[in-house]
Amino acid sequence: MTWDPRLRRFVLTGYAEVAAVLRDPVTFSSAVAPPVPAADRDLLAGFAAWSARWLFFLDPPDHTARRGPVARALAPSAIAPLAEPIAALARRLLADLPGPSFDALADFAHPLAARVVAGLLCAPGEATDAFLARARVLEHADAYARDPGARRAGLRAIAGLTPESFSPAAPIPSALRAAWGESDPHVPAHSAMLLFAGVETTQNLIVNTLHAMLSTGSWPAPAAAAVEEGARFAPPVLGVLRRTTRAVELAGGALPAGADLVAMTAAANRDPARFPDPDRFDPARSPNPHLSFGLGRHYCPGAELSRQTARAALTALLDAFPRLELAEPDPPWRDHDPIIHAPKRLLVAQPAVERNTG
Repeated sequence: MTWDPRLRRFVLTGYAEVAAVLRDPVTFSSAVAPPVPAADRDLLAGFAAWSARWLFFLDPPDHTARRGPVARALAPSAIAPLAEPIAALARRLLADLPGPSFDALADFAHPLAARVVAGLLCAPGEATDAFLARARVLEHADAYARDPGARRAGLRAIAGLTPESFSPAAPIPSALRAAWGESDPHVPAHSAMLLFAGVETTQNLIVNTLHAMLSTGSWPAPAAAAVEEGARFAPPVLGVLRRTTRAVELAGGALPAGADLVAMTAAANRDPARFPDPDRFDPARSPNPHLSFGLGRHYCPGAELSRQTARAALTALLDAFPRLELAEPDPPWRDHDPIIHAPKRLLVAQPAVERNTG
């Protein structure tokens, strides 16, 4: 455990310590929203207030009451019928590419993840189009957050996310509507949560895994195993925020009540005490008890949907481009947020004559 002056938090990196924090939501509170820069607080005040209702930032008993029905609505058995539609969508997106050279993030992973989440929240037509447009603005602003124009556009899009943007009258499918409740004031917050978490983490899981496969000579490899190892090796989210509710001994040190910390799940995923040869990307790794989707009560309820989408993406890519290569060996990576890990773009290519579209 170390103190990071840039994050102004204690940082945990060992697997055992990170797992202990994730398993104990009573001692380590999740009610820690990411800080908003002072210059943006007025613009984002409304959004910050209602996004605090997201499951990420709730503690028991509120978290328990909210998460349970959502987890059931997104359980593997509940989303199993989506497997073939998602796979078909992935194939269509690849078939519509202008050629064998493309940006795997902007041209494929982002529209795939955004359309999957839109299918959970929006009716076809104008509602879906509006959702996808909002997701594109947020994605571009996040990828190029150092660019003043992109950043302003992103901030305006975030500020425009109000409860009315995701009204309880929105055509949310019955499974999620039943999970959240017809008149539950958290419905808009949960909908926006899926826009942010569902789209960004899934698209980044896809491109991070694809980059790892191509850069380590692991292409092709079975999609399901590659996704699981990609989640361990190059997770989209590097850590989670917590705050102690009481004085506690942890990782050989003492933390007072009210101490802020970051449980670095990405570092825990490479702890040699838990993973043999942890810095090697190995799709055949088994067992693979990574912490990228969390642990315990805060385990990501959408984990299976994210996995399912990523598996469909890689399967479609493997079928269509069996000899895919990186067109840009060292892509630029996002650097504005210390806990987000993803490229700004991922340019890939394969000679058109080798493309197999089925």
